[in-house]
Amino acid sequence: MRPATLYFHGLPGSAAELASFGPEIAAQAGHFHVFDRSATPGEGYFPSLAARIAAQYPDEPLRLVGFSLGAPAALQVAPHLGARVERIDLVSPAAPLQLGDFLDDMAGAPVFRAALAGRMPFAALTFMQAQVARIAPAKMAAALMAKARGADRALAADPRFIAGLAQSLQTSLLSRRAAYSAEIRAYVANWSGALAKVHQPVTIWQGSEDDWTPPAMAEALAAHLPSTPALLMQPGCSHFSTLGAYLEAEACP
Repeated sequence: MRPATLYFHGLPGSAAELASFGPEIAAQAGHFHVFDRSATPGEGYFPSLAARIAAQYPDEPLRLVGFSLGAPAALQVAPHLGARVERIDLVSPAAPLQLGDFLDDMAGAPVFRAALAGRMPFAALTFMQAQVARIAPAKMAAALMAKARGADRALAADPRFIAGLAQSLQTSLLSRRAAYSAEIRAYVANWSGALAKVHQPVTIWQGSEDDWTPPAMAEALAAHLPSTPALLMQPGCSHFSTLGAYLEAEACP
């Protein structure tokens, strides 16, 4: 039986990630199921998410794909689904911050530092971000890509990609801000102990030029997963271009 492929988008993120690289790749990834993570994370969140997945896909084997900040969700759901998960593909994955000194090399560091500072500083930041996303989402997306590295530079100049990123910003910061905020706070907390419970085969796709989730983070993640993941370095790729390379190579039904 063919596995059901469940896609855990980044944060900010949405199903628009899969359409941002053009109609050909979007069609190729048409069988990806973008699982709804709009419920606010809290105690029992990942077991609950796994139970929803098991109910929605009761028979078929599962393949989990986690991009960026979707990787922590995929990794923490997987143990609750056990042997039903045939494989886990992590693309530009965000690993626990406690595995190394990564923050200074991460473009999203101001967001994570605000979350580490406490609920109120982070709420203030996300409120301001939401106002920008409401008024000028395309400008916000372009600003996020202004210092793009490697193959992400071409994406920064692609109006179709910027439109998809703008849609993701609005989805996360406006209609799903509570869930977005809670999942970011869960990410910056120390969840490294969950890695020891992931025994399914894992493959990591990592861009050599990634300045959102740097290569050292992917290497540390691979070292802490018991399945000894394959780490596929993508020369010249950065964060989003690694996702494009993955979809182009691996998204065939």
